[in-house]
Amino acid sequence: MTRIAARERLLAIYRKQPVDGVPVGIYTRYLPRGTSEREARNLGLGILDFHPVASLIAPPWHTHSGYVSEVRGSDLQVRFAFENEERVEIRTYETPVGSVCQRIRTDPIYGSDWISKYYVQTREDYRVLAYIAEHTVFHKNEAALRARKLELGDDGIVLGRVDRCPFQKVLIELAGPERFLLDLHTDPDPVLELLDVLNRKMDEVFTLALDSEADVIWQPDNITSATTPPNSFKRFCLPFYERHGGECRHANKPYFVHMDGRLKAIKDLIARASIDGVESLSLPETAGDMGLAEAKAAWPDKVVLPNFPASLCLRKTSEIEAFLDRLMNEAGGGTPTMLQFSEDIPCSEWARVVPAVCRYLGQRQEVGGPATPSERTW
Repeated sequence: MTRIAARERLLAIYRKQPVDGVPVGIYTRYLPRGTSEREARNLGLGILDFHPVASLIAPPWHTHSGYVSEVRGSDLQVRFAFENEERVEIRTYETPVGSVCQRIRTDPIYGSDWISKYYVQTREDYRVLAYIAEHTVFHKNEAALRARKLELGDDGIVLGRVDRCPFQKVLIELAGPERFLLDLHTDPDPVLELLDVLNRKMDEVFTLALDSEADVIWQPDNITSATTPPNSFKRFCLPFYERHGGECRHANKPYFVHMDGRLKAIKDLIARASIDGVESLSLPETAGDMGLAEAKAAWPDKVVLPNFPASLCLRKTSEIEAFLDRLMNEAGGGTPTMLQFSEDIPCSEWARVVPAVCRYLGQRQEVGGPATPSERTW
């Protein structure tokens, strides 16, 4: 059987077009280079890269190339310190209306960023952040997007990253859930002022995104009903998705949102959201509260992309196969789906698990059913 290029299969999924079987994709940051990686790609593993379509609203989540925007009238200082043998990054914005500071440590194993001190420490910090956001000057990343797409070729796709929606950005990046949710209910004025500024700046971002070379618009909102309950989702997130989802549809660009938490409490609201897909769905094996079949039934017009549960990496290969069989059965008909590696997985198990998953799903695709022991090559 002639194997279709990974890029073509992945794009078909995002565009709600039929493909044979269930493709496997992996975020490029979780793809160690080497022998096992080459084997997995030869077995059909597709790379999911992402790059901002334009620099992000300040303050940004990361300070990588292409993420940091100019802020007129403000200075950004970044310095490093070491605490308990860990590197801490300290970011400080000085503005005419005050200063704010954030402290971030980087996980030494997986490289993930964790905030140890949020920008918002007082009521006035919301207004400083509103000034910073208001004076953000965006720079398009078209040259970088073209270069990433050219470099990746047929091995995968480059998703056009945009900032988190305003509610999630403040919740996750700027204030933290405890401070933000408390302030929103007890002293909402400065919070709402910041959210209003962020919404207006996101209008600019989507204008740039829709005019970009990105094939897919990708938003890392990290939604979970534990911190974004139904009333908050309905008030702050749903109108945002409605406005920008319509724009994306008119521009013929699929719009996907990373929702990797517990979603059952807001599943009816997600069904109303004008987005094309729910990305990185956390299955029950990852402490999620919706299986793939339930999610597809709840959102029949959306593409649902489940995340491979990292906990299964510590199980026997036969147990992983049993999980894959159940998942394929749940995938059923309707909109297509893709299995993603979109969260940290144990470094010690990567070389065994990822090629095994690709091989097994590839064999199922070829024979039209579960692989038998005699068909396995490991």
